[in-house]
Amino acid sequence: MIPIVHDQRASPVNRGRPCGLITVALTALYTPPVLASSHSIADHPGARWWLVCSLAALLAIALAAAIRLKIKVARQTRHLVASEARLNTILDSVDAAIYIKDRQLKYQYGNRKVCDLYRLDPPDLIGHTDDDLHDTPQLATIRRNDLRVINQGERIATEEQFPDMDGKISTYFSIKIPLWDAQGRVEALCGISTNVTQHKETQEAAHRLAHFDPLTGMPNRRQLLERTEQAMQLIQNGSGVGALLFIDLDNFKRVNDARGHIIGDTLLQVVSNRLKDLSPEESMVARIGGDEFVVLLPHLGRNTDCAAREAIQLAEHLRGALEQPVIINDQSFACRGSIGATLLRPDGKTTEDVLREANTAMHRSKGAGRNRVAFFETAMQTELEERLALEHDLAHAIGTEQLDMHLQPQYDASGSVVGAELLIRWNHPERGAISPARFIALAEETGIILRIGDWTLQRACQALQELQAHGHPYPISINVSPRQFRQSDFVSRVREILLETQAPADRLTFEVTEGILIEDIQGAIDKMSQLTALGIRFSIDDFGTGYSNLTYLKRFPLHELKIDKSFLQDTPADPDNRAIVKLILAMARQLNLKVVAEGVETQDQADFLIAHGCDSLQGYLYARPMPISQWLQSPSP
Repeated sequence: MIPIVHDQRASPVNRGRPCGLITVALTALYTPPVLASSHSIADHPGARWWLVCSLAALLAIALAAAIRLKIKVARQTRHLVASEARLNTILDSVDAAIYIKDRQLKYQYGNRKVCDLYRLDPPDLIGHTDDDLHDTPQLATIRRNDLRVINQGERIATEEQFPDMDGKISTYFSIKIPLWDAQGRVEALCGISTNVTQHKETQEAAHRLAHFDPLTGMPNRRQLLERTEQAMQLIQNGSGVGALLFIDLDNFKRVNDARGHIIGDTLLQVVSNRLKDLSPEESMVARIGGDEFVVLLPHLGRNTDCAAREAIQLAEHLRGALEQPVIINDQSFACRGSIGATLLRPDGKTTEDVLREANTAMHRSKGAGRNRVAFFETAMQTELEERLALEHDLAHAIGTEQLDMHLQPQYDASGSVVGAELLIRWNHPERGAISPARFIALAEETGIILRIGDWTLQRACQALQELQAHGHPYPISINVSPRQFRQSDFVSRVREILLETQAPADRLTFEVTEGILIEDIQGAIDKMSQLTALGIRFSIDDFGTGYSNLTYLKRFPLHELKIDKSFLQDTPADPDNRAIVKLILAMARQLNLKVVAEGVETQDQADFLIAHGCDSLQGYLYARPMPISQWLQSPSP
């Protein structure tokens, strides 16, 4: 039997423990008032009251603990909510789009920057992909980058183009990383995209300021030197030969001083555009000073001679273009230029060296009277002066007795004359006979060919009349130059000359090269159709040396092919040339075209051509070109 303890503080259970009031109370709860006598606890008068009080106390303690726990949880929840709010505030204040996308590229989170891009509230963003919200081509690149992260676990940093809802394209620098689950699989991606558009624009503006002339938008001296250095490195490695043209406007200072800077600036802009439009695509036109421009031609040919000819041709072309008046505010301003040229060759010179050479040549041009081209290299300068003198003499020779027309007859298989080709000859009073190969190319480059073409057509029409009057009603063929054929008024000009001379158009054949036709197929067909309606016939000159193609040949209103004389060399002995000639003849038969072989010099060649069905033959074997007067005096050429 456990003895009754009347004083809890004296209880053996509490011996050695602190005897505070709370301790006593709690001890009383688990120490029932058990009697030491034979009375049971149930019979004790305060037992039931003790039990009720004990239960109430336990409930009170449990309630207090629950309240305390709730208060603690609420405090922790408030801390979490406050922390989340602070985190969202921080993420929303960052000047970057921060987002999380799941494996289907659906947004699981997006900060305020992302929502602003789509003009959505955060709840409306979640669960949608970029494609759901916006339909622009730029999103394809973003999708590819996202899939690299999701499917391959890559961490990428790249620039992306993103359009806002108004369609304005901005550039973003994006960093995207994979988010892994516990099994080591990518479950989402997290990305941060920063708008760098303004930064790039600032960089580009700084680059343009450093490398481009602000007035004309052309490359400046710094960029010219960089590009020239690159070109010279390639040339040193064997890429060919280039050139540098230094251009100074002869009378710009006078115009600028007299008319003011606004007119002067406008004039410089017009000149810049002209130079750029007329220069080859791979070239660079730079403004390096007030009225100084430089044209870099990085590749003009494999050898010095070819590059020099190309440089001369372009320099003269630019000089001629600068001579054309500039109209500003209804006022006309002349703006000629002095041009100095030097070649870029693998000779170890520096960029500054070649620029100095071109500048020296330009000053030589000014010293020689301005508005001309001068070469730094002595040999090139000699060739240039020769070319300029020849150009001058040719321009004055048109319409004089220096230029004459010769006829070379064409024969059929029986040896009868069936036609003739009209050929131009130049007998210079001092230089003697000048090869057509030399002066025709010069005329084509300078534009003089247009005057020569008109004169040739008039002489051909007159020759037709003269031949008919003398009992030789043979058709005549003449060469039409590419530049002449390209003229927009070519057809009307031919019609005018035919009306003036009353020549029979059905006995006139125009020989054109394949290259002319290929440049603008439909335009060529239109012109040829108009001329064939007048009765004029067309022949492809030097057939086989260009773009021989059955598909396009069938489209043109052609009547004849001329086999180039290069294919007759060593024919019929040479098997390759023999095969080519036979192929051309077979092709012509399939297209129902006549064939003329030019340059026939041996009987073997003639026999081979006749045996394989060639319609007409022309060459020294039969007759050399002769003046029209000589043809008219002979009974049979």
